Amino acid sequence: MKYRPFVSIASHASVVLAVLIGQSPLASSDHSRKVHIVNGGGAKVDVFWLDESGRIHLIKEKLSEDDGVLDLNSFVNHTFMLQEVPTNGARTCEEAAEVDEDGTCRSTHVTVGEEDDQVFVVKGGMEVEQVDFKSMTKNGASEMLIDCETISNYALRGRASLSPTDAARLIEKVRQCMESKVVKTFMDANEEIAYESKMRLKLSEQLENYTCADDSLPTTSPIATRTWIHDGKEREVHILHERKASKIHAIKNFITPEECEDIESAAKRKLHRATVADGKGGSRLSTSRKAKQAGVPVPWHLEGEGNGIATASRRLYDYINEATGYDMKEDGQEELMAIQYFGRGKEDKEPDRYMPHCDGDCSGLPHKTGGRVATMVMYCEAPESGGATNFQNANVHVKPEVGTAVFFSYLDLDTNEMDTGFTTHSGCPVVEGTKKIAVQWLRIGVDAENPWDSFNTLTVKYADQDL
Repeated sequence: MKYRPFVSIASHASVVLAVLIGQSPLASSDHSRKVHIVNGGGAKVDVFWLDESGRIHLIKEKLSEDDGVLDLNSFVNHTFMLQEVPTNGARTCEEAAEVDEDGTCRSTHVTVGEEDDQVFVVKGGMEVEQVDFKSMTKNGASEMLIDCETISNYALRGRASLSPTDAARLIEKVRQCMESKVVKTFMDANEEIAYESKMRLKLSEQLENYTCADDSLPTTSPIATRTWIHDGKEREVHILHERKASKIHAIKNFITPEECEDIESAAKRKLHRATVADGKGGSRLSTSRKAKQAGVPVPWHLEGEGNGIATASRRLYDYINEATGYDMKEDGQEELMAIQYFGRGKEDKEPDRYMPHCDGDCSGLPHKTGGRVATMVMYCEAPESGGATNFQNANVHVKPEVGTAVFFSYLDLDTNEMDTGFTTHSGCPVVEGTKKIAVQWLRIGVDAENPWDSFNTLTVKYADQDL
């Protein structure tokens, strides 16, 4: 296969590619960039990310005209390569070439720039054209008005004035025209949104490794910053994602070193291989989750004596209830879980990690009584490399920081419906060092008489299984 040297489009057309999954608002000071890529050049295109070491990672294979818009997320100064793919089932571009073509698989690489919300169209010859999204929206509205204006001009032809009755009829005609066009536009938009949502989910899976591989990625810039006051102490809260059915917050200085030591000490003798739900109501070992864990009962009876585990647990219940309005009590809840991941170097082929998953149901269905609705992850030890928490569908990336806690909820209290996938998350591979976290999963519908372990992993009560 023949290759041409890479051509920098950005140098003469101010074109840069960035990629986004999710719907995070972006500010000009944020290094993340929202971009839409459309392949309109006929040939299929492979999209690659070039990491800092020069290694190439496939992001999207054979992007075609039928795929619609490729929505991705990246950061300023990241470099991507677009590589033409042989057409007509050929193994090489030379084999697929017409008589008057040289058979070269054309490519270009582009670097993410400063612009926000960009649309890029790949055209014939692997040329890239930038399209102004705002102008496209304005032009679409103008075309709609022109069509309905034609109707009014036709009705007014040769008439200097209209009677009140004729004026009313004309207004009604124009209203019906606008209504029909707006309805069609919304129907088309809904269809497009549904399609792009499916595409985002597929692409987020492909981008998971790309995001985790780049250890230089910082924690996502917050869309808002708040102050939480608890027991007279102020804590800075970064709002990273905020929807009715899904929230993701990072709270600085949430847990103390002493509280972490108490949790680790209580868990030390009970650490065992972590498991995942088996889809049948039980649990099993899996290569998708490699870590050590141990349940830590919260000694609530020692809360008044300043026990570190109970103090940290009360703090997390208070925060989550304030942030969500769930009003959850500690009775019947799961034990606090101490989890440890160990790094064994870059060459480790099976690193400690947790592949993308949801802590509760994330299919948008009604909440099941006794099911999980929120999670608090508290970082007690941060690794030297790797170990980020990545929310691939929400465009949120959290780099471990000792003392910080990441809270996320996945229930819309108004509709009683679960999140639709925005809280899908992973624990990126730990490369060097150790990652130690304390995790609390919280449920609605449990109490002292109906504790969490009276339900199986499908949120079905064991007592009801044989009914």
